[in-house]
Amino acid sequence: MFQTIYITLLLVSFVLLCSQLWVRQKQPIHLLFAAFCGSIAIMAIKQLGGAELGFYQYVLGMGVCLTCNGYWLVARALFRQQQAIQLRHLLAAAAVALLIITLQALQLLQLFWPQSSPLINPARMVVQELLVLLSSSLMMLAFWEGCRGYRTAEAGERWQRQLFLGTYVAAITSGVVVAKIWQANTDVLLVREMMAAGAALAVLLVTQWLIYCRFHQQQTVVAAPDADTETTVEPAVLPFSSADQLLCDSINQLLFQQQLFLQSNLRLTDLARQLDVPEYRVSKLLRSQFHASNFNQFINTLRIEHAKKLLADPSKGHWPVVVVGLESGFASVGPFTRAFKTMVGFTPHEFRQTLTCKEH
Repeated sequence: MFQTIYITLLLVSFVLLCSQLWVRQKQPIHLLFAAFCGSIAIMAIKQLGGAELGFYQYVLGMGVCLTCNGYWLVARALFRQQQAIQLRHLLAAAAVALLIITLQALQLLQLFWPQSSPLINPARMVVQELLVLLSSSLMMLAFWEGCRGYRTAEAGERWQRQLFLGTYVAAITSGVVVAKIWQANTDVLLVREMMAAGAALAVLLVTQWLIYCRFHQQQTVVAAPDADTETTVEPAVLPFSSADQLLCDSINQLLFQQQLFLQSNLRLTDLARQLDVPEYRVSKLLRSQFHASNFNQFINTLRIEHAKKLLADPSKGHWPVVVVGLESGFASVGPFTRAFKTMVGFTPHEFRQTLTCKEH
């Protein structure tokens, strides 16, 4: 039974790794999940070989360096969608991977050089403590990714988060907590190893399902604006829920009451971060409820309307065009003039002159 479950884990992790590489339009989550599956596959090989592998078990152990740290990155990419992984996140994951490799290297060195034990043992203890501390922190952060934004999520996304959190908690409980309790009991060693393998298997399968559900839906929504008519967009929009209404109210509050569009270099990422929801939900509602073809054009429309009011205000007639553009949220006069002429048909200066002529 022990070998069966680890062989199953090896096969499933290898198949899932290959399936990520076959995805045509790869996103960061596919590459991160492939790396995580690779670490799980190496772990399964190491467990199947056991002590019979000799020093190779430590070489293989160096490959098992993207487990909790790799899954934390997967969780970020899963629930934060675009631009979820930045350099500091990669550095944190790399630090844990380096500790894992260092620990295996010290064990390998001790195997070939037993006389070095007085020096290696203290170093191993330090590395192990650091590894436990950082790994525990990343496991908690991965759990937080599932909780983050839960209250504002719609029903379908809440169900996905519940599935993620339930599987994750069950895996940590059976694979880590129970394993620590039974660690000193050699009679249940095989049971402990089987529980850990079963937990890893459940995490792999559930995560693959969530990747398919969430990113298949997102690709459908993103692809819709390329269609020839707007009638193809509406079927991709999910039924309007109470969570959608709350999110629409929040978008109204930020964009129209607080005039967030006046912030220069505003991106969809910035708006989604302030709303604490995935970007695709904001993008979907902007298209379906605010009739926006895309985010940048929608924001520029609001800015141009604001600029037209400033240009028409007699008390601001002395303002140069560049000041009007900056006050309307544009970073410089060039993009302001081009956007204004595209939408209004006149340059800002020409628009102001037409208003002056009408007054006279």
